[in-house]
Amino acid sequence: MFSLFLLVISGAVLISIFEKISLGHSIYLSFITAFTIGYGDVTPVTTIGRILCVMIGLIGIIFTGLVVAVSTRALASTIEEGKRQK
Repeated sequence: MFSLFLLVISGAVLISIFEKISLGHSIYLSFITAFTIGYGDVTPVTTIGRILCVMIGLIGIIFTGLVVAVSTRALASTIEEGKRQK
């Protein structure tokens, strides 16, 4: 989870610099890109901004998958442990 937070914040700072948009808009863009929501209301216009968004999206998919995998494994372990105690 912390890695996702760092991805969103660092991506937002870079997007803000290269796209010349406010930090608030860039945090929003970075968040919706990292979590693959993609509303399309804020979009990058520069080539470097587009490349950054692609990278944020791909890394976001990987991090989100890892969080889901770890959470699922923890839940499965808890259920298995509960069955053993019965």
